[in-house]
Amino acid sequence: MKKTIVLKNVTYFYPSSNTPALENISLEVNRGEFLVIAGPSGGGKSTLVRIILGLIPHIYGGVLHGEVLVNGVNVVEKGFRAIVNNVGVVIQNPENQVVNIVVEEEIAFTLENLLYSPEDIRGRVNEAIKALGIEHLRRRLTHTLSSGEIQKVVIASALALNSKILILDEPLAHLDPQGARELVSTLYKLCKDRGITVIIVEHRLSELAKYADRIVVLNKRILFDGKPTLAINKLLEIGVEVPPISRLFKELNKSPIPLHVDSSVIEILTRDIVNSDGICTSNSLSSSYDDYTAHKSDRAIFIEDLWYKYPDGRIALRGVNLEIFRGEFIAIIGANGAGKTTLIKHFNGLLKPWRGRVLVFGKDTKFSTVAELARNVGIVFQNPLHQFFEKTVLREVLFTLNNFGYKNCIDRALEVLKIFGLEDYAERSPYELSIGEQRRLAIASIVAYEPPIIVLDEPTAGIDYSLKLELLKILTKIIEKKKTVIIVSHDVEFLALAPLTRIVVMANGEVIASGSPREVFYNVDILKDSHIIPPQIVELVKLLGLERSIRSLNSYEFAEYLKRCYNVS
Repeated sequence: MKKTIVLKNVTYFYPSSNTPALENISLEVNRGEFLVIAGPSGGGKSTLVRIILGLIPHIYGGVLHGEVLVNGVNVVEKGFRAIVNNVGVVIQNPENQVVNIVVEEEIAFTLENLLYSPEDIRGRVNEAIKALGIEHLRRRLTHTLSSGEIQKVVIASALALNSKILILDEPLAHLDPQGARELVSTLYKLCKDRGITVIIVEHRLSELAKYADRIVVLNKRILFDGKPTLAINKLLEIGVEVPPISRLFKELNKSPIPLHVDSSVIEILTRDIVNSDGICTSNSLSSSYDDYTAHKSDRAIFIEDLWYKYPDGRIALRGVNLEIFRGEFIAIIGANGAGKTTLIKHFNGLLKPWRGRVLVFGKDTKFSTVAELARNVGIVFQNPLHQFFEKTVLREVLFTLNNFGYKNCIDRALEVLKIFGLEDYAERSPYELSIGEQRRLAIASIVAYEPPIIVLDEPTAGIDYSLKLELLKILTKIIEKKKTVIIVSHDVEFLALAPLTRIVVMANGEVIASGSPREVFYNVDILKDSHIIPPQIVELVKLLGLERSIRSLNSYEFAEYLKRCYNVS
């Protein structure tokens, strides 16, 4: 079988670093292969992508040892220009890849630079737009798009190139669950129908694992390279996220461990349940349902008939009414472009209502400055680079602490950096960190001064499972202090683990539902209207017909239920 990519004994040092970012990497990728690269944050996944693309050492500098061939071209010697016609790329931070004002022009940009004919360009652009389902974005201004919409546009640009190799770094990070499922299916079809080599670097494996021909587990070195079913144990061992169904079977000590829910999984679990003397009745677990009751004692945010219209005339919010109370842990979910980020930007005055009003602890945001509101509302943006001010990681955390008159600032900053696993990077520039590390720094800088309301926009994008669990512990402690936490997220598996009091569902700029996680994730109509796919365990519970007895959200809950009620193990 023809090898499209070959790396031999590759070791790389970034400039001014004495520690290798990657060490002794040897890897071969076959033509038409669907390869997934997984591993912990900071493990060198994005560095590996840069090396394959010839960006290292030509753009990033540093010292690279070893050989790298892409379609027979030595990219260490010749760089990215030598392979640009054959490789489509989606980088980890997609908005950094956008250079044009209009979506259609952005998708056509690379083709125009490669001197394709106008007729060929139109055909390729139309095909890419259709494949990604973004006809409605064709003439939109790129700066008005949500992060998820930008991600789709950048992917469409790569597809339009009709490359023999597609390399995507965290392509699912900003996509809603339905969009992620559709994208992976599309990429797999392209791979198998056209013989395109697809390489995906990703933390979220629930949708990917079942399509992968191979999974490479990377943490500075290659820890595993082989079939996905055999990769699960290594992924679990190093704290990388695996599909919940895989984790469930691990919890139940069952083998082989599946990668997705299929007929064999249903058959195994159904057989165990049917052959067991069940000791739980449908009513015995009713107390486990989290019926939401608002904390009416202290209202933190009050939103009344909120409308917002962008300068281009697009209406992003339509009559939103919402109350958020002190001590709540809320998730806001919805499809890309539903208005989630636009809504939370009203909480600290970055956006002002077109109609209606937003009150934060009784103060009207329309008449308050961002600086005034920041004392009560700390926001972590989708792109962490948008909120960095300082030259070093330590100074970045100190910036906020000093501004708000925090005592013992250095001690506090170092404590928070340790919590987020960033203490070793204290004197590094924030811009030298990986995307996952930058996101952790952005969250740390807000958590450090502990405002009464903390808002996080896609906080789990680009960070691995163990760090998600650490983040969850931190947020839980904040809630215990009667502070309010609001998360905007597409990561339904993370939300299934979080002790949320409520989920707010948005669609087309409106709030269409609000309720407990179990109420929302088990409501078929709500999910359909908002284009949200529920957590994998929710789908499994429904397929097993156990919805009336238990409404588990994650593998830990469901494993405990099966052990306790059916002696499944």
